[in-house]
Amino acid sequence: LRRHGPAPGSWKPQVVPPDVTALRYPADGRTLQAWFAAPPGLTRCPALLYFHGEFSFTAWDFAQVRPFLAAGFCVMTPSLRGENGNPGDFELLHGELDDAIAALRWLAARPEVDPDRIYTLGHSVGGGLSALLALPADLPIVCTASVGGIYTPATFSRWARDPDTADLVRFDPADRDERELRVLGPHLAELQRPHRAYVGREDLAILGNAKALVDRPDAAARFTLTTVPGDHSSSLQPAIAMYLADILAGRAGA
Repeated sequence: LRRHGPAPGSWKPQVVPPDVTALRYPADGRTLQAWFAAPPGLTRCPALLYFHGEFSFTAWDFAQVRPFLAAGFCVMTPSLRGENGNPGDFELLHGELDDAIAALRWLAARPEVDPDRIYTLGHSVGGGLSALLALPADLPIVCTASVGGIYTPATFSRWARDPDTADLVRFDPADRDERELRVLGPHLAELQRPHRAYVGREDLAILGNAKALVDRPDAAARFTLTTVPGDHSSSLQPAIAMYLADILAGRAGA
């Protein structure tokens, strides 16, 4: 990192809903904040690990995935290093992957959760993180998914040149390795589990990124693209509904 410090997202303490538990999970020598909820009276439930967009967690983010809770899933929504007052430096899709894996392992160990039925999903930069979880071996994940979260190495070069986004790129944007380790595309042939990309039909830049991947021969059947109504923001709810439907119908399995 060329610059050290917290994530750029603004945040304030959130009011925890009555059916949600605020907790801290261990990650890379730190303890990070998360919310967790389980359907009352159920055990060995399927589970969703959801990664928020922007760069801080809010109660709104948990509310978006309540359809999973209503469908009988446990739901965990972690915050990451440098976010919401958490310790650690913001790294933009690098060390945050370690945090995501730590959250996953915490979730899989819960007595309410069936560790053989865990799914991940993320929106925007959270979708980029969920996509990276398709790569490490030996993770208890059936399928990963993103909504508007397919970035390319060129994304970071572009962000570094734009005054509005330059603070997000705290590494050397000229270093190809730094750019490539943060996105799925250069590692598509190494997918260990399926990734389902949901992209709004008006989210043109992300849609172009995803179409370029799905057309590659190394995508095989493990990277799929589903378009949904909306732009980068308004596509979130249609995509959540589609992913839940795909899981329940058995279309999101390994």
